[in-house]
Amino acid sequence: MDQIRCHTCSNPVASYDVISFGSMETGYRDLCSRCFNAEVAENGGFAFEQVDFLPMEIMDFAGVKHNFKFRLLHLGDRVTLEAFEVDDGDRGGYEFQILSDAQADPFKLMARLVERIRRALSRRHLVDEGERCSIATDVVRGKISCDLDSPERAPMLLIDGREISWDQFGQMLMTFEGWQFKLEIKDASEEV
Repeated sequence: MDQIRCHTCSNPVASYDVISFGSMETGYRDLCSRCFNAEVAENGGFAFEQVDFLPMEIMDFAGVKHNFKFRLLHLGDRVTLEAFEVDDGDRGGYEFQILSDAQADPFKLMARLVERIRRALSRRHLVDEGERCSIATDVVRGKISCDLDSPERAPMLLIDGREISWDQFGQMLMTFEGWQFKLEIKDASEEV
């Protein structure tokens, strides 16, 4: 697992828990989430109590267990609670986020986020058919990412916690040739 030293506390931190904090004028520093939260709270004159949640296993529609890590970030007048899987030391697989006002009870946010995760993991969007996969129903939910290995930075989709290239998804859509569709884009903190 890649680790980076926090600029403030000097502790080694997993790369998925580092926030690059600063500006072009002052430069950027790599901070752990705890030091990031403390600095945002101090700069804004906010009181903020750090809460660290333990990882949690949640089962999906196929009985596969997914191990989620959680990160609470103070954003000034807002807080965000993130849940994500880690693959080979980096974020990979399912990711979820909930956004609320800074005074929100982090434990209530956690309960809401876990329920959102359970609902999302109970739905199947793709079906394996040998070496290929297809769309399971007439609704597909996922997250738009980027294929960093692609020279043109093509979109990469995360569906059912799996990376699906734009070309693969296009091939899956051919099953519905002639049909209509509605593409709806939502913020990462909204439920789809």
